[in-house]
Amino acid sequence: MRIHAKIFCWVCMHQVFSDIWKTYPENMLANRTWHWWWWIHFFENPDRPEFPRQLMVLWVTRNCEELRVNDSYHWRPKIPMETNENNHAAFDSIVASWYYDGNKMHEPFILDHGKTETWWEDRVGRISVQSDKGTYSFAGSSGDFQLNMRNEDVGIELSNQRWKDTLADLLPTGKKFVGNIGYSMLKYRALLSSGKIRIGENETLLKGRCYFQKVQMSITPCWYWAIVQWDNGAYLQYFLPHLGIPMLRRSKSHDSLMDWGEMTFSKSLRFYDPEERKEYLMKNVRITKRYEKDLPIFRVNAFSNEGELTIEMATYARCCWKLSQPLIGPLWHGIFYNEYPARVTDFKFKTGTRTIKNGDFGKSYCNCEHTWGSV
Repeated sequence: MRIHAKIFCWVCMHQVFSDIWKTYPENMLANRTWHWWWWIHFFENPDRPEFPRQLMVLWVTRNCEELRVNDSYHWRPKIPMETNENNHAAFDSIVASWYYDGNKMHEPFILDHGKTETWWEDRVGRISVQSDKGTYSFAGSSGDFQLNMRNEDVGIELSNQRWKDTLADLLPTGKKFVGNIGYSMLKYRALLSSGKIRIGENETLLKGRCYFQKVQMSITPCWYWAIVQWDNGAYLQYFLPHLGIPMLRRSKSHDSLMDWGEMTFSKSLRFYDPEERKEYLMKNVRITKRYEKDLPIFRVNAFSNEGELTIEMATYARCCWKLSQPLIGPLWHGIFYNEYPARVTDFKFKTGTRTIKNGDFGKSYCNCEHTWGSV
């Protein structure tokens, strides 16, 4: 009974707004469990409208002794994760960010670490990192957040607020793969976003949309993931975690003899059609990719009893983070976490006698992920 209770707690622990800020250290596995607070922002790009600006900001911690980012940045957490009775948690974390400014990828845009604190009540919460170089925080109430990131080189001030009601509601998800290994997630699928970014002395005013997810996970497989937001409120997301030969890859290069043998152990694609006010869940999902100018083009086909969907996403920039930790003695192992700003170049959804084609929903924002290696 005790084991089953722990499994239930793990998969369902994130259910309400206050869980965004909680850490549940009692559910962590040694050297395994991650906590992620992850934002992806999509901003208009007047000079090149077909290539929107994108900003990613991540607060991340892991219960390990040491972690390296891109082989050169070393993080050794010094504050054990603790939660007290006053709705407060303290720990060490890394803040990482990349920014595609419409022409150039800035990576890392921010890479820092320091003492981290979260605080919450039923309807408000905050996470904040204080380092020797700067302060990095976001805070607010459900569907209404303020991001403030500041150091000598970079400044980010953003207001993220409700947009379409269906996409602005907090959505809990989770999955148990085996035993007590799985993930638990809370996400806002689409909010409005506006504000400014400073690089050095130069500021840029921005407006667009964003997506947020808070994740606690005890396994780090390889995965394919993507999100698409359309102007009319349509939404698509897929997640394809997999094991196999790609876990042995040790190079940042897309070109690899080990880029095969993916054994997908979970498949899901969700598509929300605002005109029907209906979400479709498809578990028969197949993904293929090809490369042009060393950037991937992902093509996904999905089927269910209610419909069939095809989408192609051409990426136009790349950020790659290598996250590694000690394995045995001097040996380290790591995962290559690739994030790609992308645009939808082909789309078709058919259900019954109704067919939707690319462009029917208006302009879209898109981001894709592909990881390999293991950690």
